[in-house]
Amino acid sequence: MVAKCGICNEADGRYKCPQCRTAYCSVTCFKSHKGSAACAEAREALLRQREAAEAGQSPLLQGLGSGDGKEDEGYRVTPDQLDRMVESKRLQEWLRDPMLREVIELVDASGDRERALDTAVGSNEQFSEFVRVLAETINPEGAPT
Repeated sequence: MVAKCGICNEADGRYKCPQCRTAYCSVTCFKSHKGSAACAEAREALLRQREAAEAGQSPLLQGLGSGDGKEDEGYRVTPDQLDRMVESKRLQEWLRDPMLREVIELVDASGDRERALDTAVGSNEQFSEFVRVLAETINPEGAPT
């Protein structure tokens, strides 16, 4: 699923600002956004988030203890579910986003992945939408996974 344009909030934001990763739909929206205070603020927030992650102080990792390394078998995907994920064009589109991939890497690197996942879903709207699409992909019948 494509996010709405972050400038006009009307059309699908098929493109992303190279500076701050805000979704936009057209050249007109990009020109009005480029160099704006909102772009500069979003860029600064992204830089702070990256610096914190590199320093091991990411909000996703702060306060998380080291897990015991044991994972609940109920959370493993089946080979059929894995095939659906690999074949999904929607997931492939989502996974092209470097910021989304960075969040996934932070969750994966956490000592308590479940807690980091909950934190990421609660604090990142884009990641939350990705998780929803992922759940729909691996479980199209809608039953709990």
